[in-house]
Amino acid sequence: MNDPETLQVASQCRHYAMCKIDYLGTGLCQAGAEKHYVSYYPQGRMDLYRAFCEGRLPVTERLRDIADTCTLCRACEKQCYFVTEMKIMPVMEGLKDLVAAVPAEETVPPPPDSFVDELKAITGDEWSSNDPAILAAYATDPSPVMDIRLPRAVVMPDSTETVSAIVKHCNRNDVPYVVRGNGSSVMGFVFSEGVVIDMGRMKQILIDPVNWSATIGPGVAAFELQKAACTAGMRANLAETSALVCANIACSGIFSTFSAAYGTGADNYITATFVGPDGDIYRMDDPTAPNHFAFSLDAPPTGICTEAVMRLYPITPDETAVMIPFADFADAFRFAQELGMRRIGLAVAVLGLEYLTTFLSPTRDLADSLKQQFPERLGIQYMVYVVGDRYAISVIRQMTDTVIDGHMLKTLLLGLPKLADDELSELTDGLEGDRPLYETLDR
Repeated sequence: MNDPETLQVASQCRHYAMCKIDYLGTGLCQAGAEKHYVSYYPQGRMDLYRAFCEGRLPVTERLRDIADTCTLCRACEKQCYFVTEMKIMPVMEGLKDLVAAVPAEETVPPPPDSFVDELKAITGDEWSSNDPAILAAYATDPSPVMDIRLPRAVVMPDSTETVSAIVKHCNRNDVPYVVRGNGSSVMGFVFSEGVVIDMGRMKQILIDPVNWSATIGPGVAAFELQKAACTAGMRANLAETSALVCANIACSGIFSTFSAAYGTGADNYITATFVGPDGDIYRMDDPTAPNHFAFSLDAPPTGICTEAVMRLYPITPDETAVMIPFADFADAFRFAQELGMRRIGLAVAVLGLEYLTTFLSPTRDLADSLKQQFPERLGIQYMVYVVGDRYAISVIRQMTDTVIDGHMLKTLLLGLPKLADDELSELTDGLEGDRPLYETLDR
């Protein structure tokens, strides 16, 4: 029997896909890293537990393999708790227990499908599947308005040529398809009743430090590219940590705090390779290629991005970050605007209380408390965050009276629990007039 509390946890997975990148350095789920299908990652296991409990998932040999390959190493719980404060080990344990309780004779095979058999001939038997245990992890996304939609098959290509063959096969059989990155869309774009093309196996990264560029596959997440770039003393301008870079280029663009210096969208890549709707392969720097820069909502789809050449930017050894506190949004915005007009700083952002307190706090309860204490005790409603070299930071110190540098931020972080417990009254009681506490600390 399933446990209602465990089912509730499984139902809360938001498909952030953070369990598919080793951002904490605690290691990836070994089964996921080897098998690649989402079903083998903690995110997929959450969906499978929910599907099983809701009677949507039979026990197949693949489902038994998914359950058996979970070693209960707990790495996923560290990662998921860090982002969501969810404790997911009961789900991982529960899936193993539920599957093990089903007698072997009740195991069912995937339904026969000649179309899927032909896909397997293209990708290799392992990398095309219509097994319900695979399909269930691709049947939904965080969209609040989309119903569960089980695909006919999931494929995981390993090259541009394989993607081309898959698209042509789907076209010949009049079967629709969608391409999937890490599945974090909230608009229902990453699943289909036809074929889901999961790009997660195509993870090649080639850094060219001489030409300040990186050639990457569509399975590369922003964190993975940034980590590789940093080993070469470079950085890339990227979006969300777990977002796949090629998917961001093709769908939502690229925008980050570093866009203040590095630009947005097309400013951050040099060229890209696509498989068009007809299955033909083309590069954007080909004069006969479709004009991606003239895209409109009523235009036909331009294809699937299977490789991109990204711009990289050198990191200077004297870069650091500072924050400038403000009590008023208009003042914070004007300061950030002036930085932009004067071309000061590499990364610039105006941070509100929600982001600040969540980012600084290890727990949600502490963050909720600090949302009141920051304006009341510190006089802070917003901060302008800036990354720059020593020249930029020197100018910023001349532009404002108060700068929170790394040393002061560490002091603030260490004092957060006392601040939340209202134990800083001995500091605030002696302030002169209405001067904010951060001005006293800065002095």
